[in-house]
Amino acid sequence: MDMFHMLGIHPGVHYVPPRPGWVMRPAERARIRGFAASENNAMRAMQQESIENLEDRLMDDVMEINTAPVVLEDARFVKDGILIAGRALLNGASGDRLRRKYDLRNPGQKKQDRLADAFRRAKRQGEKQLPVWKDPCDRFDIAIDVKNGFNYYHFTQESLGSLAHFATDDSGRPINLHFPPGDVRSFVMNFVTTIFPQLADRVRILSRTKRYDHVRSVFSHRHYLYQVADERIPRAAAVSGEGRWQRLRHEIISRRKVMLSSYDSNLRLLREHALRHVSQSLVSSMPRLVWMGRDESGDARARGISGHQALLEELTARGFETVVFEHLTPAEQIAAMQAADIVIAPHGAGLVNMVYARPDTLVIEIGSRQSQLHRWGVFHSAAHVSRCRYDAVFADSMGDTDPERVPPISQGLLGVQLGPRAIGQILQILDQAMEPAVLQAAHSAA
Repeated sequence: MDMFHMLGIHPGVHYVPPRPGWVMRPAERARIRGFAASENNAMRAMQQESIENLEDRLMDDVMEINTAPVVLEDARFVKDGILIAGRALLNGASGDRLRRKYDLRNPGQKKQDRLADAFRRAKRQGEKQLPVWKDPCDRFDIAIDVKNGFNYYHFTQESLGSLAHFATDDSGRPINLHFPPGDVRSFVMNFVTTIFPQLADRVRILSRTKRYDHVRSVFSHRHYLYQVADERIPRAAAVSGEGRWQRLRHEIISRRKVMLSSYDSNLRLLREHALRHVSQSLVSSMPRLVWMGRDESGDARARGISGHQALLEELTARGFETVVFEHLTPAEQIAAMQAADIVIAPHGAGLVNMVYARPDTLVIEIGSRQSQLHRWGVFHSAAHVSRCRYDAVFADSMGDTDPERVPPISQGLLGVQLGPRAIGQILQILDQAMEPAVLQAAHSAA
């Protein structure tokens, strides 16, 4: 109770009026598939088992989880998130990271039982909805926390869409993006300026702790689902008919199921605003069949891919063009995804761009056992928002195919090694998708 801000009990978080009418609601979903394609039979069997386990964890229905503008009192923006009167606010993805950090430092069953009891008591004894701020709030600054200044995935997935809530705000107050200390790459302001040009001159980059008596921010209801006994939650679950949405808990297994089968409304708003700022003529100028290249000499982290030359020859013969997204302007990146019928890419942050894809676009991610174990699922939200078709083909890691030795991400993400089996699987998916009848149906739907 002293560590976490319990929303129904502790004061300090208010909705900017009016109160949202929903916390979560059923949404359309992407078609998501996984394919085991390691050259090592033992590894391939393990990949297939993980695919089946993930499919079992997916909810039947996808939910859009509401994000709403709020007023925070006695708020301190720190490296790992937001504190309200000294307690950690569990807010969206930053809340996920805080929960993981807490669990790692408090692994004992007794401590975990105390945590579960605290959430149960807060839900049982607390208020049933957040209060609404009663007075004018346009005199308050706006502040949004950002994981870091160099990872394109985290900025796009978690933070950029928050600005949509203030797209029509004419208060003139500063909009502070709070980053931890470190380099903030140029793509941050480039995308802000492209998608939210009316706000760009008010955006400030802050890399220090800052306290606010009162500040406007954006709150995701993702952790609210298990913290507050709000009648809007079971009402949405009843509409969906999916029983697991009616049994939401604070444990990581339940939270992961929610993550795999939902997206925050920030991401939908980002897509909508981005597509408004891209002309149809620009979209029409982009290739329809795309191999997503990667410039590892600049901001991108060097990871590498090997054994892919045979695949590239096959792709070229089918009309694919290499597009290095780091070389495109933000508007061109958005247009490239909106134009594409098929995008093929090694695992990397650029795949979050599928948030801008068409519902009939096919995105094929090439990963490894390492990315499957530690990263598969991070792009589900972007896929659900666009409702695209998203396939993940799991090949091997460069220099290491021992199924008993899969290093954690903390030791570095290994490059992907493509063998004949993985290339064959990709081409099989590709040729089925490129059948004339399939492409004609997709274009007619678009």
